[in-house]
Amino acid sequence: MQISRLADAPAPAPAPAPAPARIQALYVRPAHGVAGVALAAADALQCRAGLGIDGDVHAHRLSPRQVLVTLDSELAALGIAAGALGENIVIRCDHPQLFRPGTALLGPAGVEIRLTMYCEPCRRIAHIEPRLARLLHRRGILGVIEAGGALRLNDPIELLPGRYAPLAESAYQKFLDFLPSVPPGTVVRYADVALAIGADASFVRALPGYIRRSVGLGLPLHRIVNARGALLPFIPEQAIRLRAEGVIDHAAAAEVNLRRYLWQGC
Repeated sequence: MQISRLADAPAPAPAPAPAPARIQALYVRPAHGVAGVALAAADALQCRAGLGIDGDVHAHRLSPRQVLVTLDSELAALGIAAGALGENIVIRCDHPQLFRPGTALLGPAGVEIRLTMYCEPCRRIAHIEPRLARLLHRRGILGVIEAGGALRLNDPIELLPGRYAPLAESAYQKFLDFLPSVPPGTVVRYADVALAIGADASFVRALPGYIRRSVGLGLPLHRIVNARGALLPFIPEQAIRLRAEGVIDHAAAAEVNLRRYLWQGC
């Protein structure tokens, strides 16, 4: 009797069970350089799918930094008060090893946050902890809102590891991964690219080098323009390719109408 090969195949690994956690503090940051506003027990943090937190400065459809989540155990170990590091959500979790990029946070009523990358220390928080290296991978993890809804203090949260692929650690690799997502018939500015890969605004200075380095890789580099919508002289056949996508009317055009063709995420 012939035995099916399927009988010899290893059984698929079971999906990881979600680990429980609970919300300890919630904050909304209304502007850069402003301390987060702590929410009271009666308040709700309103999460919008694909956008971020209502009223928060980091709410943007292009950004992988829509929300910052921190463990209360790390804050306690560092001796830093909740809210001081610019976080939006502080959670208590008995399985901190599962708190990493790629994990999903599942809240009540279907709220889902995808953890994208570690929020690394920067000079903006040097007044909180001058030894920035001490905060490496401890400041918290950034994320995006995959499914919206309301979060409140003491709400239960489940951590589901491995639900998503974490973003690349290299800024250049993030650049390569982002560009194919820009739809045909649209353009992005330098600042939009920096935002989309989670980099500081000063990162725009590196983009011409990234673009030159990427010519020949088959990426839609022609969809990048400067802050005014002007075409870039070091992108081969940019005008021809944009004209083929209906973005400009003729190959001699020097600028794109940003009001009409600028892409701000979806």
